[in-house]
Amino acid sequence: MGAAIESLGPAVREERVSVPGGGVERVATPEDVEALGGLVAAASEDRAGLLFLGGRTRLHLANPAAPLVLGVSLAGLVGIDEFDPDEGVLHAGAGTPIQQIRETVAAEGWELPLDTPGTTSTVGGTVATAATGPRAHAFGTVKDALLGLEVVGADGVATKCGGRVVKNVTGYDLAKLYCGSFGTIAIVTGAWLRLRPTPPVLRSFEAEIANEAAAFEALRKLGERPSVRAVIWRAVADRCAGARVLVELGGSEAGVASDLAAYREVASFEGADGTAVDAERDRAIGSADEIEIRARVLGTNTYEFLSATLAVGLSVSAEPGQGLVRAHGALPSVETLLDLRETAVRLGGFAAFERLPNGWRPEVDVFGDVGGGGPIIQSLSRRFDPNGILNPGRFVARGPVGRGV
Repeated sequence: MGAAIESLGPAVREERVSVPGGGVERVATPEDVEALGGLVAAASEDRAGLLFLGGRTRLHLANPAAPLVLGVSLAGLVGIDEFDPDEGVLHAGAGTPIQQIRETVAAEGWELPLDTPGTTSTVGGTVATAATGPRAHAFGTVKDALLGLEVVGADGVATKCGGRVVKNVTGYDLAKLYCGSFGTIAIVTGAWLRLRPTPPVLRSFEAEIANEAAAFEALRKLGERPSVRAVIWRAVADRCAGARVLVELGGSEAGVASDLAAYREVASFEGADGTAVDAERDRAIGSADEIEIRARVLGTNTYEFLSATLAVGLSVSAEPGQGLVRAHGALPSVETLLDLRETAVRLGGFAAFERLPNGWRPEVDVFGDVGGGGPIIQSLSRRFDPNGILNPGRFVARGPVGRGV
């Protein structure tokens, strides 16, 4: 592989990039898909592990990596190649910052339905991790925004799946397979994305509210109203008497007013800064917290899990309508952490550990037990990446550890 690296010349630089379980000392930035394909093919031939880099906002979310030889930045695959304001579709390279796309389409009355945390998050990283934010309540998942993908496989061959129009379904299911696979079966090089019209009225409101199940349940039910885009419930471990709730509404003037009136029957909501949801979404990026948990449970069980996290000293940010709880802080032991995961499973969901003390990682699978999906994921990985070079070891189903969770 040395010859392949040397052929990139100045595109390879000395740079230390640390990830759970290891890291790399050099990073290559291929200038185009052809150069990327050649590098990947050479790595596969030599069975050399590659660490792929986008905006670097979620490198911490992974199991300990297998041995890595080189980091590969996708910053060379940057730019909005096509944007059709009439049709509401856009194509961008994998290294394109999500924020750049948001600003570009906003000028034409559209919004990008990817609420990825972090202002430096990229298209490729967002698709690879399927990262969403609080507006998933209205936007849906990353897969919902995908029309098509271009990828480079572990053999270095570039392929396409899906395309710019919904009717072009060739390979569309494969695009959904790549989404959320953490770059372990193929590397995203570009994406066709579906846009949404920007609502005529967008407003944010906040309120202090009693931290109790009845209030939480009332907000969960209100999340079904048509103009609701995001609802965030924040509670701090050492101030359990109350919670702070942030709501974003979008739609017609009458629709927003009607839904706000319904929320004001639950608490005294007042106007909030229009960027408040963005600030909450990006809060964890660059956090120094020792532990971060992202859990999803059945909607009706959300408050029970939220209470369990507060009880062990974590602070929480919950999305009542999504059954989603993000918790952060410090815990006394790995056993307490695994108890929380078991609680999430009992309540009909899962818990992923987005940040962990390094000493705990050998005992814990970050993503948890995926049940019958484990062998399927391992089989797919062997089929698409038989030499194990694409972000090796970092995704789910790494094998039994600790208590099997």
